[in-house]
Amino acid sequence: MTLRNPSRNLALACLVLALGGDAFAAPRARRKSIARAVPVSILTPPEASALDLKVGEAVRVAIRNRSNVAIVAMDPWTGRVLTIGNPQSGLLTAYQPCSVFKLVVAVAGLTEGIITPESRFNCTNGCWISPGHGPIDLRRALAVSCNTYFEWVGERLGFETVRAYSQRLGLGSVTGINLPGETAGVVPSKMPSLGVGHMSSHAQGVKTSAMQLAVLMSALVNGGVINEPQFTSPQAVKAKERSRFSAPPTLALLSPGLFSSVTEGSAQRAFDPGFVASGKTGSCSGVGWFASSLGYPRSEMVVVAFVRGGNGSAASAVAGEFYRSLLGVTPPASPTLATAAGSQ
Repeated sequence: MTLRNPSRNLALACLVLALGGDAFAAPRARRKSIARAVPVSILTPPEASALDLKVGEAVRVAIRNRSNVAIVAMDPWTGRVLTIGNPQSGLLTAYQPCSVFKLVVAVAGLTEGIITPESRFNCTNGCWISPGHGPIDLRRALAVSCNTYFEWVGERLGFETVRAYSQRLGLGSVTGINLPGETAGVVPSKMPSLGVGHMSSHAQGVKTSAMQLAVLMSALVNGGVINEPQFTSPQAVKAKERSRFSAPPTLALLSPGLFSSVTEGSAQRAFDPGFVASGKTGSCSGVGWFASSLGYPRSEMVVVAFVRGGNGSAASAVAGEFYRSLLGVTPPASPTLATAAGSQ
């Protein structure tokens, strides 16, 4: 694998050594105490379980030899990382999280009492769809990723509050995973040039890794616990709580919007009648995200898909392919309704 950035080369070299020296080699017989290597820069933990190997294979299928695609799969209850697909983009590099950042703004708005799930805003212009979404509540705003709704919420919260909740939910600092070279990302210390509204809708000035977003999504699933991710075997894992968000009932209020994102919104390409997936897409600056979870009412896996040179719809398609491969589900005979190229 050829990498152009020398500092990233060094980090990846350290990563390979930490994992036994052959994390990116061709598949070989399984050995103890090293990561099992599968093609396309995919890492599974030391002494991987049968589930880990199955997840790693599903990641390989979903990535399909594309260097611009990354996937992180995590157990949201323990923080154990099951697989990292293409760690250069999944762990070592930070990108603008785009509309996935709306999750932070939604949590802040609900917790601070700025909005309730029933709060409505009239989206008439300035959104990614013309002439706007019309009167819209939180569930629908999350589902279709309405920019003006979250600009409205962010402006009412103010920059310092949005910044504080970003940090409380683990953005702008390393996650603490036991692998070298992870990026800390960025949460801006001063107001971005286009204001707190644009920061709240597009994450201007914010940079995150797929690993950080997996930790954030896990906290939404598990009731507010920020766990330190661990790249280890199922036998060795023990949850390491870094902090706790004190309003789990508030987090549950996001679920209808995240579910609707897949069934009728910007993440429809992850929909399948054979399983239940929920999540939030993000599209901006030439990248696409889908931060998701599998299962309802209890989610047993969080998956973050990232695509350089794509959008949130494309990232949701990657996640959908991963879930189908993992679960052995045949794709629907009739494709789901594709979202617009500018969808968030």
